[in-house]
Amino acid sequence: MKVQLKDLAVPLLLTLALLFVLEIFATTVLPIIGLHRYVIPFNILIVLYMGFKLQTPYLAILIFIVQYFHHFFTVEGWEMGTVAGVVICLLISYLRDVIHFSSAAMTVFVTQVFQCVWFFIVSLLLYSKLGDMSFILDKFWRFIPESIIISLMAPFFFSILDKFWTGSDEASLGEGL
Repeated sequence: MKVQLKDLAVPLLLTLALLFVLEIFATTVLPIIGLHRYVIPFNILIVLYMGFKLQTPYLAILIFIVQYFHHFFTVEGWEMGTVAGVVICLLISYLRDVIHFSSAAMTVFVTQVFQCVWFFIVSLLLYSKLGDMSFILDKFWRFIPESIIISLMAPFFFSILDKFWTGSDEASLGEGL
């Protein structure tokens, strides 16, 4: 478990570099192939990984940094994602003993469940801000394929992020995939 802030700097920079590459892919390549309305939310995948695998008192700050970095590539604000990410990570910390990544299928399922919770939290925040459900319903129909894609990619990306966040002299941050 990484507790000190100095232990988090290098893995966070590597994670942000990966997020930078993935955000460029999502904002440039997907529209080129005709997917104008869909953007794969890789930031959610990274925040979920942090919630599942990291046990540090700086988790809220790490979520804020990821969300703030993500907001450079989208019109979405960083604040709703930060609030949703922190709430999700609180839920994960309460359920940590029953969440096991024993297989890729279980990883996909758990990731999908928490993405639905993420969508629900952000929808509540949007509804309280807008007072209109039409935008949220439109966003829901785009959320379904985006969340399925993210869930299917979760085992692969979690293994990449495991390499960033675990050092050679440390034990694993969580159960294996």
